[in-house]
Amino acid sequence: MVKQIGDNLNIILPLLSGAALLYVPLLSDFHIESAILMSLVGCFWAGIRACGVHRSSPDFDSALTVAGYLFLVGLPLFLNALVTGCFSVQGLAFWLIYPLPGIFFGYAIGRLLRTWRVRYRRTATIIILLGISIGTLVFEFYNYPQVYFFNHVWGGWAGPVYDETITISGSAIFFRSMTVLWILVLWHIPSVNKDNLSRWIVGLSAVALGFCYTQLAEMGVISPPEHIQAILGGSRETEHFRLYYDREYYSEYEIDLLAREHEFHLDQITGKLELEERGSNSDHKIESYLYAHPWQKKRLAGAKFTSYVPVWLSRDQLHIAKQQIKGSLGHELVHVLAKRFGNDLLNASWSIGLVEGLAVAVDGGSSSTTTIDQVVASQKPYPGPAALQRVFSPWGFYGGRSGVNYLTSGSFVQFLLERYPAQNIKEAYRSGNIADAYPQSWQLLTREWHRHLDSTAVDSIDRQKARQIFSVPSLLEKRCPHVASGFATAWDNFQYYQAVDDTVNALHSLDKALAESDSLPVVKAEWVYRHLTAGRNAAVLRTAAPNDSTPDLQLLYADAFAQAGCGEQAQHHLEEAHRLIAASQDSTRRRALAMRTDERQWKIYRRLTYEQILPDSAAFRHALYRTKMRAVRASIDQEKRAVLADYAEQLLGLLLNELFFDDYLTLVHHLSFHNEKILARQWVQKLSRTTLRERYRERLEDEIAWQKFLDI
Repeated sequence: MVKQIGDNLNIILPLLSGAALLYVPLLSDFHIESAILMSLVGCFWAGIRACGVHRSSPDFDSALTVAGYLFLVGLPLFLNALVTGCFSVQGLAFWLIYPLPGIFFGYAIGRLLRTWRVRYRRTATIIILLGISIGTLVFEFYNYPQVYFFNHVWGGWAGPVYDETITISGSAIFFRSMTVLWILVLWHIPSVNKDNLSRWIVGLSAVALGFCYTQLAEMGVISPPEHIQAILGGSRETEHFRLYYDREYYSEYEIDLLAREHEFHLDQITGKLELEERGSNSDHKIESYLYAHPWQKKRLAGAKFTSYVPVWLSRDQLHIAKQQIKGSLGHELVHVLAKRFGNDLLNASWSIGLVEGLAVAVDGGSSSTTTIDQVVASQKPYPGPAALQRVFSPWGFYGGRSGVNYLTSGSFVQFLLERYPAQNIKEAYRSGNIADAYPQSWQLLTREWHRHLDSTAVDSIDRQKARQIFSVPSLLEKRCPHVASGFATAWDNFQYYQAVDDTVNALHSLDKALAESDSLPVVKAEWVYRHLTAGRNAAVLRTAAPNDSTPDLQLLYADAFAQAGCGEQAQHHLEEAHRLIAASQDSTRRRALAMRTDERQWKIYRRLTYEQILPDSAAFRHALYRTKMRAVRASIDQEKRAVLADYAEQLLGLLLNELFFDDYLTLVHHLSFHNEKILARQWVQKLSRTTLRERYRERLEDEIAWQKFLDI
């Protein structure tokens, strides 16, 4: 009876533990986080268990017993994933390659110490496992710039969990194979003097391990800076930077421009934070790793869509993919320079709110139309003292929505920088405690900030932007945080192949995305556009449907038939587009339709859009304004300096359109870099005389500072 009760408890307690995990964010998911926890617990449990097992107990069965209990813990998570539709093969794979090897690894160490009759072997086992689980992590953390880690005890960390869907990588399989080799060595060492098979197993496993350790960087287990630099291949040195870039994906012009932009942002941030000028010592230059695309950054550094700075390293570094540079370079350089007044352990602040808030405040935020204050002021009620303190607490930042916390902390830090000496924020950053760094209390600081927000003018654009940013759920709020739909996977593959200029596979992935989306109009429009730009008109003509109910598709079909010389069919789709647009108030599509009713304008547009042929000076003069701006963007992409200058000069005499403000600033930015000083200044004067949104005014001031910097 007692034995039966004990057996039942052995089953019930693990199941109850798993049920309890269902109420813990992320650990409730049958995926990587819970797999790491089970690997960690299982490794220590099995190691301690192995120390006390009698010789009559089969060791293999004893280790499997531990595995059985832990998989019972995972059963409620597994069933919950099935019921809620959150199950994924990737999650199951993590549960297989993390806990099982971890359990046998810990057991093998405890068994070895027991066999050698080591005194205090349980304590010794715990110390050894702690050294492996923590010691190797600390070593890699302070020596390599990567944000992913592998470990024999707890499996591995894939990088920022909010970055994208986490999947099993070849690196994880390779490393877990090394764990298995270690298990074989440790398990058979006690028998090498008695068993010939054990000698062979230990010998071959040791040789295989030796080879594996020579391949750690190549297999993506670690990422030493030298390895990343060798993969990227390109380098450029400036007064304060060393740029390492993928030379196959960056042109000489792009690197020349980026080199100056690095120095510009460094100069601007140094002034805003009232820091001493940085020396140009070659041993202390900032290393900027510029990846070809996010997927390369994920493979080499562990972060895909997240740009980052490994502030904990002694050498200053930043890691950005090409597609992220425009919006991230200044932000990440703030993190680099803030190391000067960070704490001793991390070279940063214990408050993530201060780390990110400072970067957002100094860089100005990521919105092109709305200031940080306008975003926060658009969403009432404002955070009170308690809520604000949570944002700046060590663990509170990632507990909420990232968009909310980034901009709230950025607005508050910007307010502090404007009202109080910069030294105060530096002290707060170092200590992680705002209250101790300022003479006012939290309550008073919060009230002052609220008054500042109340004085901030906002409009419908600001409120719309705020709703858009603040509505994005946090990772903890997502129903299936690590499960990607078939459409999301296909779309990600499409973006990857686009980034590596593999048109064939990009279109193949787009075919899958279209099928997975059930021919969603916006996806179909992208499909049609990409086929047209790839010169695959025939595929579009075969799929053109006269009953497609969106004007975008009808306009694209018209383009396709016009490109093929089928004027009658093209006109039919234009008529259908006209019918659809007439029922709406969409002025943008009305202009798109009007352009196609003029054969000359339409031809200029098609040659530019689908054949990448820039209009000559005469054609540009007669092109519609929207086509002119498209040509400006294309001339910048194609690095046609003389053409860009010609376009800019012609546009000077025309009225400005606020819809193209981003294009105007980009135009000014490149003209300034091209040393077209007079033309660039004329454009700045033209923009300065215009009534601009506050955020536009901020960004224009940045371009004026860029011009002055280049003149030095």
